[in-house]
Amino acid sequence: MNIQIKPVQQFYYLVMMIRLIVTVKNRLSHFLQTFPFMISQYGEKYELVIVNYYSNDNLEEELSKEIEKRQETLSPYLNKIIYIKLLEDLKFNLKKARNLAASYFDNEESIFAFSDADVFLGMTYLDYWSKKVNKNKTFVATRIQDTRASYPHRIKPEINAGNFLVNSKDFFKIQGHDENMSKYGGGDDDLFHRLKLTGLREINPYDEKESMQYSIIHGDELRLKDLEIPERVKKEETFEKIYANKAYCLKHNNFIRKGYSSNISTMEVLYENNT
Repeated sequence: MNIQIKPVQQFYYLVMMIRLIVTVKNRLSHFLQTFPFMISQYGEKYELVIVNYYSNDNLEEELSKEIEKRQETLSPYLNKIIYIKLLEDLKFNLKKARNLAASYFDNEESIFAFSDADVFLGMTYLDYWSKKVNKNKTFVATRIQDTRASYPHRIKPEINAGNFLVNSKDFFKIQGHDENMSKYGGGDDDLFHRLKLTGLREINPYDEKESMQYSIIHGDELRLKDLEIPERVKKEETFEKIYANKAYCLKHNNFIRKGYSSNISTMEVLYENNT
């Protein structure tokens, strides 16, 4: 009797690096409050990438002190703290700052998790939401999606609508944020729209609890003071332009190109987990 033995099929789980990207411009007070939550993520290996968009409030010095002070409390899942510093005192543009961070990791696939300096993250935020990101399939955005009857909006006032997670390959496919959007508002919605033009499905938290994050409430004076154009966008006009666009890939961005970004910024590793 001939017995055929089928080979055992093996499955491998590809562990992909998660990069938590936080940009800062003259927001030291907020950053010092939320930093402990950035370094205490638990469950999946990750790197913390901090972009200093030429802050004038001793951010660099205070960051070094914080890392030294909190050595014993750093998460065992935190692989590195990477520090990117802009070399020129430019007015703040969140889209450029995020693209700048991404540009340093254009040669490897990872999950980008974008957050802000005034956002408190739950301890399993990265572990939970990163599992819902799939290249060419899904991304995560912390908002209530648009419908035929309404524009997208926040889940609650304190839940940051700018937090999102996306596979780096999908981010580079659309060339990231639109760097020409210099006012406050609309930038994330534009990016989400273009991601969906590529065929990706947007995943959102069911409610504020599932969001696993909340932000420090503050006024427009602090929000707008350092922007390239210190004013909010006109909502209806901006969304009409976003929805009219049928092209997902941008052609005019500079900060997302490593050849450009490496000439206007530096990168160094401030902490590395060697265990």
